[in-house]
Amino acid sequence: MKFLLLSPHKWDPASPPAALDYIAEALEKSGIHSEIADVTFTELQELESLLQKTRYEGICLTIRNLERTVFSERLHFPLPAIKNMVNMIKKYCDCPVIVGGGGFSIMPERILEYLGADYGFFRGGEEALPLLIEYLFENKGNLEEIPHLVYFDKGKTTCNSPFSYQRILPPVKRGYFNYHRYFRPGIENFSKFAPVETKRGCPYTCVYCVEPEIKGRTVRVKPVEDVTKEVDYFLSKGIDHFFIADSEFNADVDAAVELMQYWKEKGYHRKMKWLAYTTPCRFSEELAQLLPESGSLCITIDFGHVLNKMLSNLGKGHTVKDIENAVSFCQEHNANFKGSLMLGGPGETRETIREAIEFFSDIRCEIFLSLGIRVFPCTPLGEMVQKSGPLVENPNLYGKVVNNDDLFEPVYYISCELEEDILGYLQEFTETSEQFYTLAPHFRLIKTMHGHFRGVQPEYETSGHLDQHFITRSSKEVIP
Repeated sequence: MKFLLLSPHKWDPASPPAALDYIAEALEKSGIHSEIADVTFTELQELESLLQKTRYEGICLTIRNLERTVFSERLHFPLPAIKNMVNMIKKYCDCPVIVGGGGFSIMPERILEYLGADYGFFRGGEEALPLLIEYLFENKGNLEEIPHLVYFDKGKTTCNSPFSYQRILPPVKRGYFNYHRYFRPGIENFSKFAPVETKRGCPYTCVYCVEPEIKGRTVRVKPVEDVTKEVDYFLSKGIDHFFIADSEFNADVDAAVELMQYWKEKGYHRKMKWLAYTTPCRFSEELAQLLPESGSLCITIDFGHVLNKMLSNLGKGHTVKDIENAVSFCQEHNANFKGSLMLGGPGETRETIREAIEFFSDIRCEIFLSLGIRVFPCTPLGEMVQKSGPLVENPNLYGKVVNNDDLFEPVYYISCELEEDILGYLQEFTETSEQFYTLAPHFRLIKTMHGHFRGVQPEYETSGHLDQHFITRSSKEVIP
């Protein structure tokens, strides 16, 4: 029996679809052979040819993101392109199409219905996938008893309850696909970091964030030996830079400290370098001290803002005092760090932005400025927006504000107090100081309607960097 595992995103820079390792392992446990295709390296015509000449018993797609997180004149929304891909699959393959991934988990029922796929898994689908395999091919069990499953029941989408999770996150094999394809020294548009997950889950209550929907609120920790086993696999392949793919590395600060202490004692700080996102919440001095001692290249601290009023508006669980402590600890122990500010939220004005930027004028660290907050229906911000009335009448919203009441397509919140040339205002800081930077291009934030869209172009960006054909078979180089 053979499945095709498909990453349908075109990323620039190319980003390894680590979720496919998880899926391939789950299928292997069910006795199923996997082939993997990443659309970043595969022309659509080549994928079509593969589907025509190869018989698969099932096809799995992992949808990682629904947007690029950066507000710009041209919105990124990958689902129309993925829908076309699903249609092409169904044209040539008479087998179940199963979708999952972080992006899918944000709106699982709505996305399954839109794509026309057969089944979906939200959140930890790799742990429940074997149960669906048993149902489909061995006539065992019932659909309604499979955790995390999304499916059609009498023409309507149904979403089952998730597992009752244990604290321990199970280990995962690595090496089901060729990671070297994604690591090209000296080439700017290719990643240089292998993703490794040390814990899963986000307990925080940020009003805009979908991480709790994607990974759950319960923080599950992977034992240090299992994490290090994954690191050892990549080191054996000559890959020595890592990105810690946790929502927040210190969401469980004790587990983070335990892992860094282990890496320090075992000498991994001499073998590798790593990056991670952290929060000022429970940012201890011991954590800061261990960062450089365990091989940390740099961490990004999600400050969010630096005014307590704005932190409260964003639903952050920390205060400006927590930010000051985190910065002080990092400086004292020579831990490299960057920061990020989420600008444009409820209550934002040019004055609050100026105060936030001035706060860092005496702190030597780079600060990423993100303007505009993607509004999702499963968040407190989304609920607030939907309760406020028609989207088109809300002066804080940009994107598709007509015929989009369920917020399925991209809508961004930018406080109406910021005026049209707010991007030019931010540019004054980014052009005069190397400390502040943003990925957003400079354009005027006008409220002009383009059909159903406000302030942005009515077409979606769906493509990215293309390279030559890439199909990889299940590798024998997996961790035993």
